[in-house]
Amino acid sequence: MSIFLAFAFAVLFSFVGVLPPGIVNMTVANYSVKKTLFKAKKFINGAILVVCIQSVLAFYFATFLESHPQVMQNLKFVGSLVFILLTLFFLGKGIQNAIHTKDAIKKKSAKSKLKPFLHGIFISGLNIFPIPYYAFVSLYLSAFIEDFFTNLVALAFVFGTTLGTFIVFMGYAFLFRKIKHKVAFFIKNINFIIAIITGLIAVFTIYNLNK
Repeated sequence: MSIFLAFAFAVLFSFVGVLPPGIVNMTVANYSVKKTLFKAKKFINGAILVVCIQSVLAFYFATFLESHPQVMQNLKFVGSLVFILLTLFFLGKGIQNAIHTKDAIKKKSAKSKLKPFLHGIFISGLNIFPIPYYAFVSLYLSAFIEDFFTNLVALAFVFGTTLGTFIVFMGYAFLFRKIKHKVAFFIKNINFIIAIITGLIAVFTIYNLNK
């Protein structure tokens, strides 16, 4: 059961964390719209390789933190606070985008001389956010999932984060290619969607504080 829960929550949290438009997502969209879907997939493969490595590092960093009880104290409270802050952050971003809506695909970007796969590794490697994010998610889940810090659960967690990220990237590639003339609506409203999701997670966490 722990393996299944670790996998399911890893998919969910990676999906939520990667869904907002960022440098990697929008580069995927750029490849899909301005080049070909095949090259977009090559870029995604490179980016996913890095995400997988980052997830492994994050999990074992969380294992190190877990071995220090003082870090684990009040973990649920810290988790609820973080998700409340994330909710406020995405609400702010959503309001900002609503006021200054721009199609990110149309922004001028420097052309890369790297092959799509290597370009994916390079761009994804520049994004260090997944390491602290997945480390926190690991610590957060360890408070609810029994025997979380084991090798099998680690494999399930890493596979889940990789799969969730892959789903989002492929979604960007296919969606932006099909509705490339209507992506402004998506960019304008995605932060509100994420704010709702993180808000629900915050409410769930606060509810569990009283248990």
